[in-house]
Amino acid sequence: KKMAQNYHKMEGRSMDPFSLVKEDVQTRVRQLEVDMATWRDLLKRENTHLNKKFKKTNRDVRKNLRELDKRIKSLSMTIQAVEKKRESFSSITNDELQNRKAFVAETTTIVNGYRQLLNDPATKAKKEEDKREAEALRARRDEPTFSTAENDDPLKARTEQQQELEEKQDLALDNMQTVLERLGVAADAIDLEMGEQKELIAEMRDEIDVGKERMGATMKKLHKLLGTSSNSKLCCLLVMFLMVIILLAIAILG
Repeated sequence: KKMAQNYHKMEGRSMDPFSLVKEDVQTRVRQLEVDMATWRDLLKRENTHLNKKFKKTNRDVRKNLRELDKRIKSLSMTIQAVEKKRESFSSITNDELQNRKAFVAETTTIVNGYRQLLNDPATKAKKEEDKREAEALRARRDEPTFSTAENDDPLKARTEQQQELEEKQDLALDNMQTVLERLGVAADAIDLEMGEQKELIAEMRDEIDVGKERMGATMKKLHKLLGTSSNSKLCCLLVMFLMVIILLAIAILG
């Protein structure tokens, strides 16, 4: 929303924040593609419950997706701002506007595709299977032995619990982000409608002011006419009465 407000302020200026945000989005998408390639490879080859690199990559990917969601929303709002006051942004051609829409749509598709892959049932099944295998391995390792290595297990267990908690938090944040996006779309629509209503009210006020000025001028002329003689007053009253009758007839028949 702040970025869209900046667009309204830059009407007629050369500054264009869309390009700056677009560059940041492109950089993040490239990093996302690199991280997702690593994510896919680790998901296929490693135990996702034990592999620290997979867990870190998974967190980085989810964080990047949330940041991209914010930027995509900002870019969409700038496009709406340009379309709303098209005449104020003559430097942005129709072709350029269509290119911007295409960029937002393409980026949205990429982001949604990767998020769907993270939350895919097959992905969840693999992670659950890896968790069961890790727990089985830990159970075998925790069997009574004369080894002193078991002294390290409490620290490892706490570390794994912390990592699991972070993954659950990331998933909760993703769900919250989805809900907030839906609410944001509704809020943007309401804000846009309110802005249009304010403009209509302002136009109506201007028209009322013009009407008041004309009415004032007309009343002054009538006062002058009515102040001349009783016959003039009677004629003016008859003319006004006839005009009211004619206007009512037009309103009823029309």
